[in-house]
Amino acid sequence: MTKDHRKIFALVLVIASVGASGCAHQVTFQDAHYQIGAKQQAANVVAVIDQATLNNKVEIRSWMAGIANGWEVEPGDMLKQVVDIELPQMFAAYEFSTNDKEPSGTGPGLILRFTIPNYTFSDFHANVSVAVMAKARAGRLLFEKTYSAEGDTQGGKMFWGGAFAMKSAIRQSSLDAYKKIFVQLRTDLEVQMSQQVVTSR
Repeated sequence: MTKDHRKIFALVLVIASVGASGCAHQVTFQDAHYQIGAKQQAANVVAVIDQATLNNKVEIRSWMAGIANGWEVEPGDMLKQVVDIELPQMFAAYEFSTNDKEPSGTGPGLILRFTIPNYTFSDFHANVSVAVMAKARAGRLLFEKTYSAEGDTQGGKMFWGGAFAMKSAIRQSSLDAYKKIFVQLRTDLEVQMSQQVVTSR
């Protein structure tokens, strides 16, 4: 082994050992709150996110923020927090479930099933896709659609703050992406409600 090869090998060992001894940080939202300013619909809604989606974790590493550290992002938990903010403002009654179920009562009702086909954080921002299946009572399919959005870029925060700012950068960019997705979803749901396709029994 040449002298240059030994240097490269030693550098690889150092990087590997630093990575192995680094910290893993859990990342989800913390008590997110905001107002959507939408007209509330006179319907009961059940939001469904299965347990696998809720438990999903996505590992992120960044040279800029310190390769020794890892961040385990919880996109399913983030989604639930946004659902808990958005849907109670959009509908007269809201319920969350990990399994399909009918809305309570006998008036207009809606079941929204959410999954996350894709979540990534790269180039300083989050990329999120949320698949939504909307059904009326008795399982009548209204629409299936996948919504995608990019969160605001957080490169400046990551550059100046390093590992300490990385968690905040992930949260802010992810929340921005989810909010953009729900703007799109809200428009589609308002169209469905205006067409009175969410019928009572």
